[in-house]
Amino acid sequence: MRLLILLALASIAGAFNITLVNESSSGIVGSVRSMSAITSLPPCIFSGQDVTVEVTNGTGGPGPEQLRFTMPICRFRRGLVSLVSSINGISQTLNLGYRIKNLQPGTNYTVVYRVGDQMSNFLSITTTSPTNFRNIDDGFTGRSGAMVVITVLLVIAMALLIILLIVSVVVRS
Repeated sequence: MRLLILLALASIAGAFNITLVNESSSGIVGSVRSMSAITSLPPCIFSGQDVTVEVTNGTGGPGPEQLRFTMPICRFRRGLVSLVSSINGISQTLNLGYRIKNLQPGTNYTVVYRVGDQMSNFLSITTTSPTNFRNIDDGFTGRSGAMVVITVLLVIAMALLIILLIVSVVVRS
């Protein structure tokens, strides 16, 4: 009963929920990246309507401007970020979400969708901080002792095989 009352209040207030795209069910790797994030689309009742995406940074200032988009028709599953898979000649397009672009690494953002006079919940996103490739140690220090032992054993085995091949050719003739 309480759930029905909450749903009724939410529909009167005009709010709808958006979330980050679920990584495990969508097949994508990471819905939050260093310079973008993928959020879910508004509900299907907004099909064909223009959706405005507002992004603000953690200090409350304006974030990067996002393009407006028209909410795709749910029946046809035409997505803004879509995953197309072909199995046995049959193509299937899955509607994943909206990609928020031009974000700065390691920054907090708040995202809100506006459809007409209705507004979504406020979704907080923190972008990841990428590792500079120059800071990755690629020297010999990362090698394990087991790798060295295996390499030495393989070199010895190869040398023995060559010696045995030469011996067998000499003995045969």
